[in-house]
Amino acid sequence: MRRATTIATLAVLASVTSHVGAEAPPPGPAPRFERDDVQRLHMHENFDLVRAIERLLIVGKLDDATRFAAAISEAPHAPAHGPWATHVVAVRDRAAALARATTVDQALRLDAALAGACANCHIETGVAPEFRTFPVPPSKDTLETRMLRHRWAADRLWEGIIGGDDRPWRAGIDVLSAKPRDWGPASSDRAVRARKLQRLALDAKRQKSPTLESRTKAYGEMLVTCAGCHMAKPTSRAP
Repeated sequence: MRRATTIATLAVLASVTSHVGAEAPPPGPAPRFERDDVQRLHMHENFDLVRAIERLLIVGKLDDATRFAAAISEAPHAPAHGPWATHVVAVRDRAAALARATTVDQALRLDAALAGACANCHIETGVAPEFRTFPVPPSKDTLETRMLRHRWAADRLWEGIIGGDDRPWRAGIDVLSAKPRDWGPASSDRAVRARKLQRLALDAKRQKSPTLESRTKAYGEMLVTCAGCHMAKPTSRAP
């Protein structure tokens, strides 16, 4: 069952990255686990699931996302003792709440809260995940480049939350707080959402010492704004 869940996770990640401009990892051998134990395997699998949930929700796939959340909440191999026990309960509870979400907006906010529960465990147990660093895509006024930069920034915000690290968080906020792309009329849906995303990023940037709670809340609102744009009807164009 767990192997099937992992395969499904990878399949869904492959199917949705075309919508959000995924970063391709550099060539080379796959990263090696530091300790070959059940807990590390469990955390890696949950990490993949939570990321898959976010990517599904960004493109409006609520049913698939809630099924993945249910898989986290019902995981049979999570440790029931040791320093992780309390955090395991918190992660499962937030995953269960996400599995019951009835709208994409609600689910995205709960997904950010779930990431916060994972981060609490990492911070309090002193187990900080390590991430490979990718260079920020160049700044060009094209839709493709903007989406790549937004994806890069969202990944940095995620790393800042999960790892409790201020540097990637600030790097992501810097990109999202830049002047948005020109979407035509100021009253158009995408123009409104672009300004809102910039405003949310600027508000987060002004916080000198953001807490984990404030970061997860800000991240949830940014995800809601991004999803609204991704799921919006294509802008009509003259022949």
